[in-house]
Amino acid sequence: MTFVNGEMQAQFMSRIRGLDPQRCLVIPVDVGKSIAMALVADHYGEIIIAPFEFALTETGFEVLSAAISRAQHERDALVIRIGVEAAGHYHRTLVARLRAAGLEVVELNPRAVKDARGQQLLRTLKNDARDCGAMAELLIRGTGRPPQCRDEALAAQAAWVAHRRRKVAAQGMLANQIHGQLDLIFPGLTGCFSHGLDAASLRVLIRDLPDPDRIRRLGVDGVVRYVRRRGVRMTRPKAEQVVAAAQVALRLPATERRTPLVVLAADWALFEALDHQIQDATAALTELLPTTPAGILLGVPGVGVLTASAYGAAIGDPNRYRDAAAAYRASGLVPISYESAGRARTRTGISREGSVELRRAIVDLGRGVGLHHPDFITYRRQLIARGKPPLVALIAVGHRAHRLAFAMLRSQRPFDADRWDRAVAGHRHRVDEQARHGDTAVSGPPERRDLPAESTLTHAEVSSN
Repeated sequence: MTFVNGEMQAQFMSRIRGLDPQRCLVIPVDVGKSIAMALVADHYGEIIIAPFEFALTETGFEVLSAAISRAQHERDALVIRIGVEAAGHYHRTLVARLRAAGLEVVELNPRAVKDARGQQLLRTLKNDARDCGAMAELLIRGTGRPPQCRDEALAAQAAWVAHRRRKVAAQGMLANQIHGQLDLIFPGLTGCFSHGLDAASLRVLIRDLPDPDRIRRLGVDGVVRYVRRRGVRMTRPKAEQVVAAAQVALRLPATERRTPLVVLAADWALFEALDHQIQDATAALTELLPTTPAGILLGVPGVGVLTASAYGAAIGDPNRYRDAAAAYRASGLVPISYESAGRARTRTGISREGSVELRRAIVDLGRGVGLHHPDFITYRRQLIARGKPPLVALIAVGHRAHRLAFAMLRSQRPFDADRWDRAVAGHRHRVDEQARHGDTAVSGPPERRDLPAESTLTHAEVSSN
């Protein structure tokens, strides 16, 4: 039997079919940072317990449990379904506590809650009680996805990936501030180096010798010796370039450079601390990866530890998705569809309704495979030759790489280059062949204008990963 909202609704409705709606209860919970609001209603929509607040503590959980027990006893309930709005990370501890208590709990997408409130003409009249009412409507319809359950290795992987991504983002913002300080202290210094702040000799100069007056006095030989004494080799042509930049630099008076020099030193110390944290996170992910399903992806050309870890953390347990297409929809990379009265809008972009982390992971996966695997390189060039914008080609490669990676996660079979080549010789779609390992349906890449997510790799790691 087919249901409007798909398989999850069908499974829920099969459980409650024939039951008295008054004995089927829903409990929507709107979670905040430290306080949550809930109500209890039956499947007729009748409110049994009016909206009430409780603290997100063990004491508050006892208040919620008492309300559930009271409603269960009053209605002799047969089914009790709790729905929690997925609010960043605030909901996770409550969901874990509810599951530990043996209660059925599902997560509700905040966008779905907002749309449900809009159906009641309350889109711009938001408060926690109205959100609970909208969530109750969704729960009665059978909407909601079971929360993801990760084992210890997957949970650690997800935590380290998120930690590293935050530190890379913070370091990127800090790098912009350092560039701004150098524009005041030593204009033209960073222009002598082609890889941002990654060059070892540039890092020595920023940390220990950012003053152009001192560089002019040292001269070329003095700069080379100064950098060498700190364990870094600097070529003479590069030193000549730096000294020439110091000689022509427009700089502030010495009295106005003192405070920017102090600020630069503090910013650089923080930059290096973030560097160490990123390296520690990378080392932890390297150690964890073989113990997770995503470790199998290291056999794919162009997929390194960081790309495989990010993809594995975003997918989690691949069995929670029906197939690769369902996982791709969950990333929000699917094209927006708008059809009415026999007409359809074209070039409408991507939905962006789904997991940001999964969206980034798929784009990074496509970027890596598309730069190192000859067949994916050819595929990307063919798309660009057909007039596709580079962004569209990148997402299309990511889509194909995702289907390959998802099949490997499901089957836990390594990438078989010979089997891949035989598939090419037989004029079959290569991902079709690999997907047979995991019994995963595969379709062609989407042809649309997609915007890729921002890469979470540092510049120095792009070539090595």
